[in-house]
Amino acid sequence: MADTRKLATATLLGVAIAVVKGPLQPPYADFLIIVEAPILGLSFLLLGRGGATYTELVNGLLQSTVKASFFPFSLVAALLYGLQVDFFGSVFRAGRGDSASSKRMIAALGLSSITTGIIAAYTSISLGIVQYSPSLFFYIYIPIIIWGVLSGSLGGFLATLIWERNLKARFRPLQRAVSQAS
Repeated sequence: MADTRKLATATLLGVAIAVVKGPLQPPYADFLIIVEAPILGLSFLLLGRGGATYTELVNGLLQSTVKASFFPFSLVAALLYGLQVDFFGSVFRAGRGDSASSKRMIAALGLSSITTGIIAAYTSISLGIVQYSPSLFFYIYIPIIIWGVLSGSLGGFLATLIWERNLKARFRPLQRAVSQAS
């Protein structure tokens, strides 16, 4: 029962990302990483390893239905971002037990955002998904990458703040019940 509540929450977080980013086409949707990053941080803190990946799976599948011309690229990019948030969050031990480290979460989401942004930009240009021109490079792609790092870092801070002040208390009884049942 406890896992069902967490899974439902993570699913709703994935839907929230898709609703915000779905109507916009790349690369403009990428500026909304400021919404996506804290949600992924919360998903990681909520479900642990695999939480951000699950949330991005929901997001990627929903966005793929809206942006069919970008399938499977949008799904793969979303999964890559979720996997990296889970990986770096685990490596940096951003969430330990029921507490979270803001510095570690900032590092995890900042690093995840920069690497995903660079890989997605390079791949979309290389595959011809998005047209390349020098003016777009300096006025669109570089700002997206810079904004991604700033947004990822801010997202890590916000995710930790929201977790510590609001969500930790709501999900703590569930974590105790799961650990006692094991």
